[in-house]
Amino acid sequence: MAKHTAVLAAVVAAVSLAITAWGTYKAAQVADDQLSQSREDGDKEKRAQASRVNAWAEGQALVTANRSLDPVVMSVFLNSAERRKAHSKMVTYVYFGVVPPCTSVQIPRSVVYTRAAELTDPPGTDWRIRGLHFVTSDGTFWVRWNFGGGRLSETKDAAAARREGDYGLIADKRAKLTRLTECGSAAK
Repeated sequence: MAKHTAVLAAVVAAVSLAITAWGTYKAAQVADDQLSQSREDGDKEKRAQASRVNAWAEGQALVTANRSLDPVVMSVFLNSAERRKAHSKMVTYVYFGVVPPCTSVQIPRSVVYTRAAELTDPPGTDWRIRGLHFVTSDGTFWVRWNFGGGRLSETKDAAAARREGDYGLIADKRAKLTRLTECGSAAK
């Protein structure tokens, strides 16, 4: 009888151990799923502010819009006919400035092109805006491309540093700042 009791106790112990191992495995799976979900939520939250920043051409003006609740630091990048002809991927960064929350800035493209020519040696001609480089409030660098439907991508590249005393195109007297009514929501 003692032998059967010992065998039964060993079987019960083995089953208990198997159930505990299975429970631990399932708990680890749940924790892993929660961590993955948390990362996805963090990425979505990080991308949310960037998705609220955009730029487009409107007639002879460049318009930028910051629909987020935080300011963003912007630069536009351009290339010239000479660089395109040479198939160069070099671009010229023009510091746009710190765009306040819920603000649109409209500036004549000629002002942007003139500033780009001043920053390039030798000065280029027939400038084309290639995209918008900006930094969100969490310090993440983003690029909004002027092709591919305004594709947004995170980048490790920092834009060229602002020159001393350069407050950006936003400080130009021809820049028109407008308060946006729809703020804090992503552009659809």
